[in-house]
Amino acid sequence: MSYISRSSLTFSLLAILSSPTAFAQSTTSTPQDAAASKAPSSLSIYFDTGSSAIRSDETRVLDQASRLYNDGKPIVMIVKGMSDTTGPAEANLLLSQSRADTVLIALISRGIPADRFQVLATGETEPAIATLQGVAEQRNRRVEITWR
Repeated sequence: MSYISRSSLTFSLLAILSSPTAFAQSTTSTPQDAAASKAPSSLSIYFDTGSSAIRSDETRVLDQASRLYNDGKPIVMIVKGMSDTTGPAEANLLLSQSRADTVLIALISRGIPADRFQVLATGETEPAIATLQGVAEQRNRRVEITWR
């Protein structure tokens, strides 16, 4: 009869448990998994100076956001409006809110439920490109769409 000591059993278990293949699981990826891994982490819609109207060349971004929602069904989509530094800070805050509201309405009209949104307005406080006060910078006049 063979006898295994407690210390050799403990050593054997530790060796097995520390092996990278000890608990390997086979995973199969689906086309949806591949699509989700290629999804951007955010989308941006850009605006003309002083405007909250969505430009015709930006509607494709709204369509993409709608597709991403339908593919992934995130818990919440965050719509954050921003502005550049032209004009007074108070007016820029209101303009960034108006931009966020415009994008929200456009996404709801594409079938995303209204209760899936968090809407924020930051005015000129979160620029993509740092500029001096009064500088018109298109990359700062945007609504950013993220999700979680």
